[in-house]
Amino acid sequence: MRRKNEIAVDKILDCAKEEFMEKGFEGASMRTIAERAGYTTGMLYARFADKSQLFKELVDDAAEKLFRYFSDSENAFADLPPEQQLSEMHTYVEGKVDEMIDIIYDRFDAFKLIVCKSAGSGYEYYIDKMIDVETANTLRFIDALNSAGIRINDVRADLSHMLSSAMFNGIFEVVAHDLPREEARGYIKQVQDFFNAGWDNLLGLPSDWQKSLKRR
Repeated sequence: MRRKNEIAVDKILDCAKEEFMEKGFEGASMRTIAERAGYTTGMLYARFADKSQLFKELVDDAAEKLFRYFSDSENAFADLPPEQQLSEMHTYVEGKVDEMIDIIYDRFDAFKLIVCKSAGSGYEYYIDKMIDVETANTLRFIDALNSAGIRINDVRADLSHMLSSAMFNGIFEVVAHDLPREEARGYIKQVQDFFNAGWDNLLGLPSDWQKSLKRR
């Protein structure tokens, strides 16, 4: 049987989520959250130091799970031989992004808060951190292939960052617009196809490079 304190915390978190969803982190009020939950402000502060702690409680597990999966996937790809990185660079990413979609949609409310309601909180720049990881790994990928004698074009770091930003913000649009999971999957596949073609061009890969690899 659950204890009264656990039930109280669940009620507070439910009410905090409603408040953040309606007003965003900056506009949310601890006093209003307490009133929604039927507690005094003092009782609320006895359990949560401030609204930052409340927001973190609502989103941190989801945020950490996605970021850890993304970072681990990037590191695993970097450990592959350069030739394999080249041959699998699109299919590998597509598979990992597909899993990321499920992580997001299994915890949709948390990511709705992060994507749309986190201004002023510690999660305001969550997507930017993912963009920074993607940018660093793109430059590492280019360097690894060129060092292995697989000649591809260099891409400026600032351009790589801009493209990574466009891709990740495009991906998270599915959350902002409340797309159903499978519709989001199809949308993101189209976004990936668009960026794959653009990256192939920037890196100087011929349009049929994947077919030529298969014929080897």
